[in-house]
Amino acid sequence: MYLTMQYKSMALMRAVKLHIFLPNDGLSGTVVPQPYKTLYFLNGFGSSAEEMLTYLPFRRQSEIKKLAIVMSDGDNSFYVDHPERLANYATFVNTELVEITRNLLPLSDKREDTFLGGISMGGYGALRNGLMKRDVFGKIAVMSPAIDPYRMMHEVPMAGFTQAQMDNYFGSEETFHSSDLNPEFLAKNAEDKAALPKLFLTVGRQDTLVYTQGRDFAEAMKALGISLEYVEADGGHETDFWESVMDAYFSFLADIPAGSKNKILMG
Repeated sequence: MYLTMQYKSMALMRAVKLHIFLPNDGLSGTVVPQPYKTLYFLNGFGSSAEEMLTYLPFRRQSEIKKLAIVMSDGDNSFYVDHPERLANYATFVNTELVEITRNLLPLSDKREDTFLGGISMGGYGALRNGLMKRDVFGKIAVMSPAIDPYRMMHEVPMAGFTQAQMDNYFGSEETFHSSDLNPEFLAKNAEDKAALPKLFLTVGRQDTLVYTQGRDFAEAMKALGISLEYVEADGGHETDFWESVMDAYFSFLADIPAGSKNKILMG
């Protein structure tokens, strides 16, 4: 089932639209018991939730892997809070959105059934907010994440980001790297690393924007003893790559082997 919903967000002080998939069409071949496991998925910079669900098979994976998916626009926010602008995207993602959807829909309230994910900027937002709210999210799954936006700015000038733009989001480069704005800082400084959400990270080898930082982050997490499944394959920062890894991505969330369940029953 696909449905849309609009409500007045207190975190953002405006109406927001949600795109929601529920695994109750019966196309997986079995009845999915309620309440549903749920993925909150964050879109990337310059895109929208509607674009993501148009170009990538979220409904298919919702049915096959038997979990609900909730999406809303990130508005180029990097999913951080800016209370002076009444634009608290971190609070929206890691607290308000979860509470609102659980109250209105048959979604599980268990940590082990609640996941945060995203692409590119949304991958950064998922890692940062999921590691901050480790009591809410049991898994974090990211595709081509822009984990360190400053590093991307320095290494890939063609991306078009400036120091002033980055500082507008994060304050300063020093502040970013030495605070909870930095996913790696959060992971390194967690007292109980075994209690952190399980991580999944996938990135394309030809992704000139974030391949090296994605690989380096995966190596850093493994060195810290943090549970992380890392998948790299040929591909760039593009929908073709993301579509190619959807089965592995959602299989991680569903706790099944990749390739074991990826067919829809129709007709």
